[in-house]
Parts: sequence; structure tokens; C-alpha cells
Amino acid sequence: MKLTKKVVEAVDHPSQGQAFVRDDELRGFALRITPGSKTFILERAIHGRVRRMTLGRFGALTVDQARDLAKVKIGEIAQGNDPAEARKQRRQSATFGDLETLYLERHAVHKKSASNDVTLLDKHLAGWRSRRLSAITRADVSTRHAEMGSMGSTTNANRMIALVRCMFNLAQDWGLHPGPNPAARIKLFKEVKRDRFVTPAELPKLWKALAKEPNPYVRGAFFIGLLTGARRSEVLTMQWTHLDLQQGLWRIPTTKADRPHTLPLPRPVIEELQKLPRLDGNPFVFCGRWGKSHLVNISTPWKRIRKEAGLHDVRIHDLRRTLGSWLVAAGASLPLIGKTLNHSQQSTTAIYARLQLDPVRAALEANAITMLTYEKENTT
Repeated sequence: MKLTKKVVEAVDHPSQGQAFVRDDELRGFALRITPGSKTFILERAIHGRVRRMTLGRFGALTVDQARDLAKVKIGEIAQGNDPAEARKQRRQSATFGDLETLYLERHAVHKKSASNDVTLLDKHLAGWRSRRLSAITRADVSTRHAEMGSMGSTTNANRMIALVRCMFNLAQDWGLHPGPNPAARIKLFKEVKRDRFVTPAELPKLWKALAKEPNPYVRGAFFIGLLTGARRSEVLTMQWTHLDLQQGLWRIPTTKADRPHTLPLPRPVIEELQKLPRLDGNPFVFCGRWGKSHLVNISTPWKRIRKEAGLHDVRIHDLRRTLGSWLVAAGASLPLIGKTLNHSQQSTTAIYARLQLDPVRAALEANAITMLTYEKENTT
């Protein structure tokens, strides 16, 4: 098919790895899609060897601009030039934009959190793209870190430092920048662990808001995420082949812990899954737009749902924390909760011990009675 703005916008991001959509009109012109970006490329044989050249990311370039640039590169190749080799030579004076492109192609493509990196780059570091790597100083990075922190985003500010530090380390490995690393030895902000979860008084409001959601896949994704505690990416990429509804089992093949995880499904979850329509040719349970892949962006519907429920400060990840806190209240042990949520470290599960005060209250009540009874029995 011919690459157009509509076609590029309609293509869904893969959950991992990369995919290609090649243009039928201009041979070699294509779109590469990764979990975090869409990039125009040109594939061409140069001196008997197929070379793949990056033209630029969609958004920074329009489809027409990328097509015109591809034609220019094809013309250079026809004249005996090698644009890929010329680009390699220019790396001696690489810009942050050059490093960003290579980082997304070579490194971020293998990360589950690639989309988070893209957001940080677009929102906070876009102004550096035209700057030479050698011109970006420690003061520049420290100032940007302070600016992000002053806006109340200390966690993202720290993530930005980690991203820039990683990128410059890779720049040294790839021969783009000899050093030093401008993100080294910058003191991070102290982060406060988030402990928000949906309380017993709030939960009925959330169920009512979910019941009003018109999209069955969005409604089902949040319903199942809340009752299983699975991570957002795990829920959204659920496939019918991962499920055994007869046995009530969900095998998650890839998790944050880099190991498969089998989760027993409660009866209400099974019933909700059985209600969902299945689309021919789509292996995913929660189908996205046009039914071609899975749901990707559920932040917008979540804002609508939480507004309806009056839970304005509840984030999507808080639903996972909600299950853990309710299991604590029900008397479940921390090892059992850790197994349910597929935690690698027991310290990760320990947060739920402080989220629920009911077991603490019950223990203190029982102890107070014991102590007072002991005092009375020993004074008579």
C-alpha cells in the first residue's frame, strides 16, 4: 500500500520487537514501527549490499517530507554515493537528535518501557536535538532536572537523568561521543513511594463508572486488571491462546520479571471474558481501533471513568496496588500476595503491609483486651 498520513496513524505499535510497512510506489521507502516510535527508513542496495538508512521519525517528518528525502537519497546512490557511509562519518560530530534516533533503533526497541522514553524525549528533551553532543554540559542536564522537579514531577525528573546517562554511555560505546557523560554524578530527588489504592468506600463508585463505559474492551480490561492485579501491558496484550477458561487459568508468557506467570482466574473474571466479542483474525482479547490489534492507549478512557467515579487522583497502576491492599485486608499472607502479583523481591510486596490498617487495628484491639484483662486478673 502507499504510505499516507492516514495509514501511518492507523498502524498500531507492536507489544515488542519491530514491524515494517513498505510503500508500494517508491521502492525501498518504508515505515518501521516499534513499541515506542514510528520511523521512516530507506532500504537500498549499495555496492552489492542492502543498506537500511533512517530518514526520521513520524511527527518530526511528515509522510511527504520523508518521501521527498528518500528520493534525494536514491538520487545520491544513483550517482555512486553512499549516504549511510556519509552519515557514519558525520557521527564524529553527532547531535543529540542523531543519538536519539540510534538509541530508539538499537536499544529502546528491546525495552518494555520504550514508550516512556519516547515521552521523556518528546516532552522534555526535544530542544536538544539540534545540539552537538559535545555541547551538552552537566549544567544543562542539572538545570533541566531542576526545572522538571520544580513542576512537581520529581519521579520523571529522575527518570530523565537515568535516560540521558544511559544514552551518553551508549554514545561512548558507539563511537559518537568520547565523553564525559554530562548526566554523571547528578544528585537525584528523593522519591516518596506512592501508596494510593481504591478504598472500600470508593470501590462501589468505581464499579458503577465502569458499568457505564460503552467500549466493552476498555471496560473488560479495567475490570480484569482490578480483579487480577496484572500489569497494564499484560492485560492489554492478553491473547485468547493464553487462556484456558475451562480450567480458569491465564498464562502470561512475558512479564516484567522476565519469566512466564500462570494466574488462576476468579469466576467473575471468567464470566467477563466470556462476554467479550471475538474478532476473526485478531488474536487479542482486548481489541483496539478497527479491530486489527490490541488496545494501546487507555489513559483517555481512564480519565473519563475516574471522573465519573469521583476518583481524580487514582492512576491506572493504583488498581494493581488496590488488589494487594484488599488481599491484605482479607488476611492473605505477603508471600501469597507476592506470588499473585508476580513480584521478584519480597521487599516489593512489603508495601502492602502498611497500606491496610485494619489488620493492625484488629491486632491492637486484641492485644489491648489481653493486657487489660491481665492487669485486672493480677490486681484482684
